[in-house]
Amino acid sequence: MNDSSTGNLHELTAKLAYEYWERRSHPLGSPEIDWSAAERALALPHEEEQKEFSLYSLHLAPDEKSYR
Repeated sequence: MNDSSTGNLHELTAKLAYEYWERRSHPLGSPEIDWSAAERALALPHEEEQKEFSLYSLHLAPDEKSYR
């Protein structure tokens, strides 16, 4: 992957993550939720990409370090 396509992918991911954040009514904190969802959506085949975003579809593992 060259620098141009990497930059385009980053820009697409940022725009999609921002759209997801707006759909979630602009919550404070946890931007990685929207960024991760955007990365996954862009990695899926085209027909899967059209599915509606849902927080219930995310599988987040707890950060074990934060509990110690």
